[in-house]
Amino acid sequence: MKVGLISLGCDKNRVDSEIMLGLLIREGYTIVNQSQEADIIIINTCGFIDDAKEESIDTILEQAQYKITGNCKLLIVTGCMAQRYSEQLINEMPEIDAVVGTGKYTEILRVIDRCLKEGSGVINVGSPELPCLKDIPRLLSTPSHTAYLKISEGCSNCCTYCIIPQLRGRHVSRPIDDLLAEAQQLVDGGVREIILVGQDITRYGTDLGSGLSLAKLLKELVKIPKLAWLRLLYCYPDRITDELIETIEQEEKICNYLDIPIQHINPAILKRMNRHFSPLEIRNMISKLRERIPDVVLRTSFIVGFPGEGEQEFKELLDFVEEIQFDRAGVFTYSKEEGTVAAGFPEQVDEEIKERRKSALMSVQRKISKRLNRKRVGRIYRVLIGSVHSDDIYVGRTYGEAPEIDQQVYVISKSPLKVGDFAEVKITKAYDYDLLGETYESGK
Repeated sequence: MKVGLISLGCDKNRVDSEIMLGLLIREGYTIVNQSQEADIIIINTCGFIDDAKEESIDTILEQAQYKITGNCKLLIVTGCMAQRYSEQLINEMPEIDAVVGTGKYTEILRVIDRCLKEGSGVINVGSPELPCLKDIPRLLSTPSHTAYLKISEGCSNCCTYCIIPQLRGRHVSRPIDDLLAEAQQLVDGGVREIILVGQDITRYGTDLGSGLSLAKLLKELVKIPKLAWLRLLYCYPDRITDELIETIEQEEKICNYLDIPIQHINPAILKRMNRHFSPLEIRNMISKLRERIPDVVLRTSFIVGFPGEGEQEFKELLDFVEEIQFDRAGVFTYSKEEGTVAAGFPEQVDEEIKERRKSALMSVQRKISKRLNRKRVGRIYRVLIGSVHSDDIYVGRTYGEAPEIDQQVYVISKSPLKVGDFAEVKITKAYDYDLLGETYESGK
């Protein structure tokens, strides 16, 4: 039978999708890219905020049409929406044949078999948990030279605005031996860049004992031959330890790049968010990073319009962004999520004000990004080639760009380059976000 899978949401969800694809391939299913050809359509959903839920519902309704106009016999919904709204989805959307929770995606073959034998209405959810992933196959959906490695599941930070602990459970680290084996397998398959992901990767190992930490995991991963880059996403601010900074500083394979979601800088807002750090601690941490790793690229994210954020609190955030000069920043409007503590807070902010503040903050960050990009003109960077743009123009990334969320480097080269190759590139022009460069040979 032919299966089509649509993965929505974050990179952690993408890894779950790749595992489902791997299991399906091993069982003999054929994977197709066109929904009208699929006998089975799987939608791995996101249910984090309102926009993500809307996208998931729209995608389910869109794909349900292929039960009429295509070959679709089974429509299966997995992921966070399935975990959060399993009964509602089955009861209110009869087109759906099964829902599969966040801890049950490795049972996708069993769910399909049940649907084929018993018909629709299958619910396989249970409490969110980390399934055993040892020796589980993956079919990468990323370019062959880049892959994500999910090192943990769930989150124990309990931010008041966040539903993730309810959807994914408490933080659980994967065994280090499993991670090293999976990383080796990825590199053996041609992966040059491994990107570590989890809801909070800086908490890695704290639940496993024996002094295991993210830094110790990194020191083992860098020993893998032919692995070129290790990239870190989603580091909780107050768990960036001296040991971790020293490891990044010393290990050449670890990209000098950190994604550190800060969310706000006003102390009252941080306390309401249940974020366990102060503005002074944030500033000290950033200063230490830039002192120890001078070329470090810092990415962060902010939430505007959180309950209780007035004009003064927002101005503090604007001033902070201008002061710190982050290389990258994502800005999100606060989403009032049922089941979270913050949903019951007074002083909820009007949607129009949220959008205005988001635009204002993004405008400041756009100017910062352009200013920092201009400083890169004339410098030479090692660029990982990701795609071919035209005959002599390629698209790639330096150590300072993560795939899909950050800017790109357009590379002019007289000599042909291959996807997955590294090239020395001299930056010749800077735009608001992207860069233009040409291949560089020393001595010329």
